[in-house]
Amino acid sequence: MLNERNFPAVDVRLLDDDESLGQLEALGDEISFIQSVRAEQFEHVDFTFFAGDAESTRKNWKRARDAGSAIIDASAALENEPGSSVRSLWIERERGQIVLPELQPGPCVTAHPVSVILSLIALRARKVGMIRRAVATIFEPASERGQRGMDELHQQTVNLLSFQPLPKDVYDAQVAFKHDLAFRAESAAGAGVH
Repeated sequence: MLNERNFPAVDVRLLDDDESLGQLEALGDEISFIQSVRAEQFEHVDFTFFAGDAESTRKNWKRARDAGSAIIDASAALENEPGSSVRSLWIERERGQIVLPELQPGPCVTAHPVSVILSLIALRARKVGMIRRAVATIFEPASERGQRGMDELHQQTVNLLSFQPLPKDVYDAQVAFKHDLAFRAESAAGAGVH
């Protein structure tokens, strides 16, 4: 993504705690390998993007902050941290209120994709009429739980097809493993917007 946006980076470091260590990744015309997260990795770094799992973000973000790096949290793990700001450029554009982000002292958190979609739908539906009530049911995808969630999804599927008990280490029950979005809003005139 940084390459596509022509982000002005001199040195890009790819870091991970476990799953991807040592893997090679293309960075523009160069190849880089994924390194372990250590405090010295954040020295002389202007921006740190956390785009992995929430646990890893919570475990490592203070190291980056203490080294003087601005924090961009795409994992939504830091939204409750003091001084953090949750942002969505799509929502700000839709409302006509683009404000330059303040990246210090707290982290700048990217709004969760589901909340962005729901907000966009509500803002656009509001153009038709006043919304009196909105109800949304959202199911978390297995990928939100990382490799453990994906492995349990696989094992539940295998066990289901072979009439075996389902593993329930990550999830407490069998669930639908896909994104579903149901949204209904009623305008003041009573017409439904789906």
